[in-house]
Amino acid sequence: MRPRSTLLLPVLGALLAATAPGQAIVPEPLRDPRIPAFRFPESEATLTRWVTEQARGATAETRTAAAVALALHGWGLWTALTADTAQFSDGQRLKVFETWVTPDDLLASSDPVARTALARPERLASGHRSTLQPLRQFSRRAAEDDPPDEPAPESAIDRITGFTKFDPTAAAHLATQRLLERATLDQLLAGGAQQVTPFPVTALAVKPIFQIVRARDLVDRRYYALKAWSGPPATPQAYPPSAWPAAVWVDIYEGGRGVGAIEDPFVSDGSARTDATTYPLSAFIHYRLSAADAAALNAAKPGTDAAGGDHAVLVAMHVSGRELARWTWHTFWWTPAPDAPPEPSSPAVAAARPAELRGAARHYAMALAHTMQSPNEPYIGGDNTAPVVYVYNPYVEARFAPADLPDSTPGLDPAGRPATNNHGVQTNCLSCHIQATYNPGKLATAPRFSGARYVDLGAAGFVGTLQTDFLWALPRHAK
Repeated sequence: MRPRSTLLLPVLGALLAATAPGQAIVPEPLRDPRIPAFRFPESEATLTRWVTEQARGATAETRTAAAVALALHGWGLWTALTADTAQFSDGQRLKVFETWVTPDDLLASSDPVARTALARPERLASGHRSTLQPLRQFSRRAAEDDPPDEPAPESAIDRITGFTKFDPTAAAHLATQRLLERATLDQLLAGGAQQVTPFPVTALAVKPIFQIVRARDLVDRRYYALKAWSGPPATPQAYPPSAWPAAVWVDIYEGGRGVGAIEDPFVSDGSARTDATTYPLSAFIHYRLSAADAAALNAAKPGTDAAGGDHAVLVAMHVSGRELARWTWHTFWWTPAPDAPPEPSSPAVAAARPAELRGAARHYAMALAHTMQSPNEPYIGGDNTAPVVYVYNPYVEARFAPADLPDSTPGLDPAGRPATNNHGVQTNCLSCHIQATYNPGKLATAPRFSGARYVDLGAAGFVGTLQTDFLWALPRHAK
């Protein structure tokens, strides 16, 4: 190619509605969005040149052009993976990323190597087909089995329970190389391997986060309050959605004329709601839960009390791709002001959105970084003396405290000022995912989760572990 209120309840891994029994959902490859100047996969040399020119270009024009090219590439990926398919689930059209598989989908196959086509299993234990196997998805214990870069719950109902999803080429690699089997990882480690077999350049991993909009939480039986990100706090701190002062209202009956306005301060009873702070449900990527989805969710997370007919809205998604040896890193979140989003995005990033990006997908902000520092350091032999790059998702990492990021190291913030770089709003996707390792011996020296900083791929901490190609999902889900 030339690629779902009172409480927040993110659900990772595309919580999709049930289809008719026996109907398989086929994972779809990334399609060509027909955006001029966008190509996937882009060559590593070109992406590396853009990254370097963005920071070290000889002229302002060169630096700006490189930044625009990188942003357009990210928007091209977003356009492609949020495109509609011809497949339906429970009468609702599926988007490309919604057809992709999770680690549990691959583990559920009795013969994953033979199933590289990745047609989905026919039925669930619950007796119905689902594109995500909800009973399996929600049975995981968040503290042990969720991807380690997901936040702890804020309350008994605010639960993060989902998974990374893989495009067909990444899933085929996992299956053929058996990288979700501990026996494979143990054999590689025992044989002296330093890392797993690298993924193909077409590999993509996404991590969608949905918020459940329950009918019981609606004001006037139609309006739902959604906390809205308006930028990081003045002083770095753990900053979960519950601490955000602003909110918007989501009208499940498609009313509202919201075009960037937020309610700040937010009044939970709806007495301050206006049409300007109200957004139609169609402004979000969303879907309607089936009764089976709700039952599975409630069984796995008691107290959720979801019901068939409730809605799930996409509030955030991480997207990473193997076009670079250290992967590319993009994160997206819903914003009321997509033309002028606050940090860690920017109006300049928003301005690079192509005309081909339309509908609800255009209502999301993007932050991206393919390096830990600017200027970028070499993969091996660099240091932590350059200003770091902050890239995080407000709905995911912003709530992290220093205890969640134990391998953090003080350094410089993006403006070159001394910074602790150990809070969620001081993180960088690459700085944490470069640490991804299989560590069956539980070595105390093994890499852990970190705020934004330089990490040397040849660091001594990797000795005795197996690097998992920047994917924490492998060691976390391998059986």
